[in-house]
Amino acid sequence: MTVVASRRSRPARGWSLRLKNAAGSGMLGLCCLFGALPAYAEEAAERTLLSQVHMFDIPAQNLAIALINFGQQSNLQVTVDPDLLDGLQSSAISGQFSSEIALSRLLQGSGLAWDYEYGALVFRRLQSAADGALELHNTVVLGDTEENSYMGATVIDRKAIKAFPGANGDITTLLQMHPNVQFSTDQKSSNTPGEIDPADISINGARFYQNNFMIDGISINNDLDPGAHGYNETRQFDSAPSRSHGIALDADLLEEVKVYDSNVPVEFGGFNGGVVDAITRRPSQDLHGKISYAMTRSEWTSYHITRENKENFETSSNEKNQPEFTKTTLRGTLEGHLTDNFGALLNFSQKRSYLPLRGYANGYSSPTSDNDQEQTRQLDNFLLKTYWTVNDRLTLDTSIVYAPQENTYYREDYRDSGYTNINGGWQGSFKAIYEGDNARWTQQLAMSDLYASRESDRDQEIKWYWSDSKDWGNPGLNNARSSEGGFGDIYQTQRSLDYKLKADWQTFNLGSSTHSLTTGLELGYQQATWEREDSALSITTLKRDNGACGGSDPWCSNGLLLTGQNRQWGSAMMNYGAGKIDMTQKKYALFIQDEIGYGNLTLRPGLRYEGDDYMEKKSLAPRFAGDYDFFGDRSTVLVFGANRYYGRNLFKYRLADGRQGFTNRYTRTAQADDWTLASRNPNLSKFSTMDIPYDDEWMLGLNQRWFNTEFQLKYVNRTGKGQIYRTRPYYYLDAKDIPEGYSKDYYTYLNAGSSKSENLSLTVTPMQPLRFHGTSTSVQLALDWSRSKNAYGATYGAGLDGDQLDNEDVVLDGKRIAYHELPASDFNRPWTGRLTTITDIPQWNLSVSNFFRYRGPYDQVVGVSPDAEVDGEVLKRYETVATPGAPTWDMRVAWEIPTGKDQAMFVNVDVTNVTDRVNKIASRESVSLVSYEVGRQYWLEVGYRF
Repeated sequence: MTVVASRRSRPARGWSLRLKNAAGSGMLGLCCLFGALPAYAEEAAERTLLSQVHMFDIPAQNLAIALINFGQQSNLQVTVDPDLLDGLQSSAISGQFSSEIALSRLLQGSGLAWDYEYGALVFRRLQSAADGALELHNTVVLGDTEENSYMGATVIDRKAIKAFPGANGDITTLLQMHPNVQFSTDQKSSNTPGEIDPADISINGARFYQNNFMIDGISINNDLDPGAHGYNETRQFDSAPSRSHGIALDADLLEEVKVYDSNVPVEFGGFNGGVVDAITRRPSQDLHGKISYAMTRSEWTSYHITRENKENFETSSNEKNQPEFTKTTLRGTLEGHLTDNFGALLNFSQKRSYLPLRGYANGYSSPTSDNDQEQTRQLDNFLLKTYWTVNDRLTLDTSIVYAPQENTYYREDYRDSGYTNINGGWQGSFKAIYEGDNARWTQQLAMSDLYASRESDRDQEIKWYWSDSKDWGNPGLNNARSSEGGFGDIYQTQRSLDYKLKADWQTFNLGSSTHSLTTGLELGYQQATWEREDSALSITTLKRDNGACGGSDPWCSNGLLLTGQNRQWGSAMMNYGAGKIDMTQKKYALFIQDEIGYGNLTLRPGLRYEGDDYMEKKSLAPRFAGDYDFFGDRSTVLVFGANRYYGRNLFKYRLADGRQGFTNRYTRTAQADDWTLASRNPNLSKFSTMDIPYDDEWMLGLNQRWFNTEFQLKYVNRTGKGQIYRTRPYYYLDAKDIPEGYSKDYYTYLNAGSSKSENLSLTVTPMQPLRFHGTSTSVQLALDWSRSKNAYGATYGAGLDGDQLDNEDVVLDGKRIAYHELPASDFNRPWTGRLTTITDIPQWNLSVSNFFRYRGPYDQVVGVSPDAEVDGEVLKRYETVATPGAPTWDMRVAWEIPTGKDQAMFVNVDVTNVTDRVNKIASRESVSLVSYEVGRQYWLEVGYRF
């Protein structure tokens, strides 16, 4: 079959070739300040043809028909043997992108490779394991999405996901490659290498809990209390910790990860930072499967611990120090097509971490209790996905993701104090894409059930004084105690039902301009619940005397105390009563967007209108992006945009109001007396409606293609308004204004915060692999510089006092500045350089991946005492702690041993921080506290695929 293109590409107009070369050289000179150009052996004409960008609109269908459409729309000649395509289906592609990227996506999963020979595209099957080494062809590490993304969206493809030395294998680990993503400064702490939770990330300076995480276009955000997952939040009576990832997805389940960081299309909302859309894998045509097991452990890890903390680290009794751990990951996949048009994929992963610790602090060994304890982390992922091509117009896609997570803890110096934090949940979705005569109609219906709960071994807590009958504690301490019990159970749930409808209308002409309209509708219903089903009790006061316990009183004990007395009994008790707080939210969104083409200029104006009955607010977010293609061939493109992004108001604000009202204090004056109600706790948090926080963005970028390499230089400026924080109204309320039932120093949430950030990035991406003696290497260089001003704490839980609310001046390193001018205290590395390489050596069945990263030095801002006096005025004082740069090198070596046709054993070795660099972490709480990132660590994975 030979297809000759019927349309010619648009010629460059209004520019001479000499002027074009001069302008391109100037752009190249600017980019060369940051990176060097690779050289290629391919002919210049071939590179130009394959890199040209066209508008494609090819539905999922028979591959032979799809290639005919591709040839017509790309102006390329296609030559292929019809027998080669028998029974194969194409992927759907739509939008503006290069011929090379379009063809790679069209052939995805087909088992075909292509070459450009003698002016035509020719195709062949990839060599199977039985025929020799597996051939890899035309892969990109990090590239544009299918549509013209206006430098706002990037894709981490399947090859990069498999090759990246990510160790833990979660989504955010992959985002280390992205130049507009920042990580917390203590994310890689050497004190806690046994954790498996995905890291918090900030996109363009926004709050880490104000990103929109999605699976196949459906949100999985946990809005119960996403900022609460520290040590203290894990040990509270009335709440359980949670994270912004409602579902922590394993990267092995993914086909690609799309990251929208600027110029975000109107179809996405509910974020101030960015959108991370995890696209799950589609089933292969033939029956295939895989099973693997991965492992790392403390013996394979180099710890970097300060001398002052070494003893505490080695005798650790809580998760803040993890001297021993074992982490394992078991993965399995079974996929294939039951018919030519219907396929299914079943994938699972099970991550485990075991943390042996001591039961008692300060190295104490109890003679009467178990001194060895173990915390565990357990995260499971199960994915069932089906894909049905009903006909040439209709495809149906269903998926069910179940991802429960259970982390077990205990309280140091306590007996019978175990508890389990339960997070995660499930999501089921149904997606239908219909290729109509006038539009492509995409509909999605999804249900999800997320939770952040706690189950305890005990629901009663008491701190006995040490005695010969309560003798498991440390009697050598002042006021020695032998404590026991736990917090009781807490259940927090978030259930959602979401519907989305999007129409991508057929392009039409209006005068000399072309228009591509996108319209859409979103409807959502959510129910959030906080519940304590059974009361939890805590003795707060114990009396000691020489009496004898009467009756079967669990709060009384006879036994010789260190004071010489022989009885202790509870005289005051807190009853954290059973109760439930719930709320519902109905929300909706409408959006419209028009991509307008006029000569070499493309504009994309859009509007997104949202509303809900939670805060009873409505918002209108204008979005505008555009580019100017100087020469009409996408070789030099100026990109610009101005956008507003409205975030989300969390359910925490409402669910916190009323919890303390279930708590009562009881007392008794004698051990034999009944408990009597002494007081009812006033509420400490009051809900009121708030505005929706938003970020205003403007950006400017330059996309330059030269020698088949893409250079992207981008500047993003963000201003955040209406950010939410806690404060005490008594700073500005009279006592008479305090609502009934609330403490005089209750908290409320206000739109009191603001932020500013600037982000400059440069990425250099060869559009084809570098080839040398039969090897193939994909490369990307990414550099960024950022500056953030964000004084208002790390999360919405940070309390602001009256001076901070009034934006009073503070002193930073001896200089007087306004409070809001303080630099951000986290996610604040000023610049980072990243180099990613993936090298395939087919003759050895070997792949070697390297990720080099250098995070520049920064100053950590810390509040210090005493306050400073300036011109007779007392001002809060802050100092900066200089922190040096942090170079790291991570590597993965993947080796396959073919055993038959389409079958092979494989071994993967990940080495993070290959050179065992000692990288400092400055504390955000104290100028004197220092820790370090984890040193060299090894992961080993073995498996079999068929």
